[in-house]
Amino acid sequence: MKLTKALVIASLPLFLAACSDSDSNSYSRVDFYVSDAPVEDLSAVEIAFDQLEFIHSNGDRTFHDIAGYEQVNLLDYPDTQSALIISDIALLPGEYKNLIVHIKPDQDLNYVIKTDALGVQEALKQPSNKLKLGSFTVTNDAVQAFTIEFDLRQALVLRGNSGNNNGYILKPHGVTIIGNEDAASLSGNVVDENLLNAGSCDAATGNFVYLYQGIGLDVDALADNFDPLDIDFDDSGLSAAGFIAPYASTGVDEFNDYAFGFLPAGDYTLAFSCSAVDDDPIQFDGLTIPDPVGKVDTINLSTGEEKRYDIQ
Repeated sequence: MKLTKALVIASLPLFLAACSDSDSNSYSRVDFYVSDAPVEDLSAVEIAFDQLEFIHSNGDRTFHDIAGYEQVNLLDYPDTQSALIISDIALLPGEYKNLIVHIKPDQDLNYVIKTDALGVQEALKQPSNKLKLGSFTVTNDAVQAFTIEFDLRQALVLRGNSGNNNGYILKPHGVTIIGNEDAASLSGNVVDENLLNAGSCDAATGNFVYLYQGIGLDVDALADNFDPLDIDFDDSGLSAAGFIAPYASTGVDEFNDYAFGFLPAGDYTLAFSCSAVDDDPIQFDGLTIPDPVGKVDTINLSTGEEKRYDIQ
């Protein structure tokens, strides 16, 4: 059994079967990386990447095998860190309707370990062993790179409950594709420690930063994570209508730092909450965001910018 926890290994060059020496100049050479926005209380989220499938807007469908496979613990690559899973593949420039990530169907290679589980592995599954991630664009640049960013607070779901644990599901919800040259990042510190235990908050838990696309948003409409397309989504009791789901969210660490990596350029609304420990990735929980009231800021990220913004 092959185990490569934190190795970044470039695969051998892979060429499209239809690409000959005479027309290879019409293709771009592309690398793909993976990164994650981490989730709490887990020490490992291991995934064995097996193959990438591309569906071009012209209808062409191509496949690129990842040599052997590449097993990655996503928690080893938070924020702006990333792991190379396949390199130097030839792709026709243009709009791609879908990137489908195929996962090796082996329970010994795909699993989650909780921080308090003493190494016990819990199953990590994907519907049909694949993740359909949507569209992206390959330019005419000779060489380019993309990162598949896993926001695990949205994408990783526990099926069942602590008394009836059916393992974890990794969904495409909260997983994005971004060109490395276009990606921006945002990081900072919660400078005012009084924010961590405001009201009934416990300074040791529940401290999160939420990021919403756009500015001038209705602050009262800022919501916790929810996925109305999930089969288990229940809107019968607490309606999510009119609320704005976050683009991403991340925890505040033991040093009161937070960080987002691989963000598209643009305007964002940043909101802090000290009471978001029970944010369910599927259900709309109606959590108080921001908490304390008023801890909202607006941010502009330029292409490629590494922005620092402290919450005070």
